[in-house]
Amino acid sequence: MNATRPVQTTRRQENGLALTTDDPAIVAAVDALEAELLRYGKGVGRYLDGPAAASDCALAVAYAAAVHLFALTTEGRARAMPLVGRALRLARSATARERTVVEAVAHWAAGDTARATALHMEVARRWPADLVSAKICQFHQLNAGDFSGMLACTGALVGALPDNGWTLGMHAFALGQTGDLAGAERAGRAAAALNADPWAHHAVAHVLDDAGRAAEGRAWMREHGRVWEDCSSFMYTHNWWHAALFEIGLGDHGAALALFDERVWGVRRDCCQDQVNAVSLLVRFELLGIDVGDRWDDLAPHLEKRIGDQANAFVDLHYAYGLARAGRDGAVERQLAALRTGGEAGEPPARAFRDAVAMAAEGMAAHARGDHGRAAARLAAVGGHLPAFGGSRTQRRLVDLVREDSARRAGAGARMPGRSAARA
Repeated sequence: MNATRPVQTTRRQENGLALTTDDPAIVAAVDALEAELLRYGKGVGRYLDGPAAASDCALAVAYAAAVHLFALTTEGRARAMPLVGRALRLARSATARERTVVEAVAHWAAGDTARATALHMEVARRWPADLVSAKICQFHQLNAGDFSGMLACTGALVGALPDNGWTLGMHAFALGQTGDLAGAERAGRAAAALNADPWAHHAVAHVLDDAGRAAEGRAWMREHGRVWEDCSSFMYTHNWWHAALFEIGLGDHGAALALFDERVWGVRRDCCQDQVNAVSLLVRFELLGIDVGDRWDDLAPHLEKRIGDQANAFVDLHYAYGLARAGRDGAVERQLAALRTGGEAGEPPARAFRDAVAMAAEGMAAHARGDHGRAAARLAAVGGHLPAFGGSRTQRRLVDLVREDSARRAGAGARMPGRSAARA
């Protein structure tokens, strides 16, 4: 008698959506991962060693690939690729929602985040209860500076789930990035009241920073900081990065430096997001005339390991600055050469974008070296490409600060003091 393939069955997740598996343990593992992803929990990595990541459930395997891809590293993508291939094969017998999410993750792994985002937008419209797909969508939109698209995505979620705290937290961030500070604050505070949501805390921090309400921002972050102890290093360090900005705004540079040393840098030194937070704060300190000691030297070896990734334009600017400031000129030149080469490939719009990335990285490195005429010219030429580099409005403000400082110093014939400037 010929063996027959078992019929694929579906079980309901906690969000009410169907998951193609006959094993309740796999459903529980996927539900647990989704909860961790929504709250940026530090337990996400444990999923990779669990049964769901090795199961015959397409979405469970795709989630394992996504966890690797979130790292924005060459190694992460390499680990994701075999999982993506498996998930695609398994998805043939999965539900329409699962197939769409799996396809989106596959496009992400292949570097086509525009197509991945479009597929996640489809999920948001058809299955708004899939908040993890929406979270991944917001991640891509943030990295592309697509805030109007982000608002469209979270608007679909809020329309279907108006009282869901996670939805409101994502919506608050989108509202703030599109300029509706009052709406963002209302949504963010409502989300924080419903859930201990670090992303909602973060969204309100953006509002208070944009509005110049540093004292309220300091109080808000101190009130909620205990929640972040259970977060991944990215959310932990990034929220404390915002807290440090409020200390800078209030003139308490000692408190800001203490936050850098204790809660921003050194939590997970191999995480690119932690590295970006560290570079960004050190630049701001030095623009204020604060002596940062040997902190650039401590950071540089970790940046040098990442220059070949080229996973995100905004991240590349921080690598260029940090390496140049630490005097790692060889690494800077290797990175800039790779960025320039990338600009020679692809269709004209892509080439123009990559050319702008290379030019901005050159400008950031020039400022770090004290070459302010070159920095001002390069950063001024980037123009309207900057929002598409990614990062929030607060994060991108760093480039404006550097450009303005270089223009001022170039006009005065001044050079930025420091080790790299002295060598130039």
